[in-house]
Amino acid sequence: MALTLPPGWADGWQGQALRFIGVGLTTAAIDFGVLAGLGAVGMSPYLARIASILVALVVAWWLNRQLTFRSAAPPSWREFAAYAATAAVGAAINYALYSAGLYIGLPIWLAFVIGTGVSAVFNFLRYRVILAPR
Repeated sequence: MALTLPPGWADGWQGQALRFIGVGLTTAAIDFGVLAGLGAVGMSPYLARIASILVALVVAWWLNRQLTFRSAAPPSWREFAAYAATAAVGAAINYALYSAGLYIGLPIWLAFVIGTGVSAVFNFLRYRVILAPR
């Protein structure tokens, strides 16, 4: 039995939200892999988080513009700059919550999940404005 979506759902914000979740899970896996890998070689969890967020930013930009929002326009530096500026705010939210979680003694994976989860909601709402087809 095939799953059928209501008319217009796949192209509306609901479809974008589902695709954003898929891209987000993929990006989060890459992000956490970089964080864990750098931690495994002895890097501070705070510095490793900065590096993993930067890697995740580039991966998320590309996947979101291609898959989530299906941007037909060619990529541009202006678009990337707008995305990166928005991502910087999301990354700051993410990093602040992650750092606070570590500070109060949460395991690294839980601090990661909290920071990433809260910033994901913020990012979806902002990226939709930047990358969504007009």
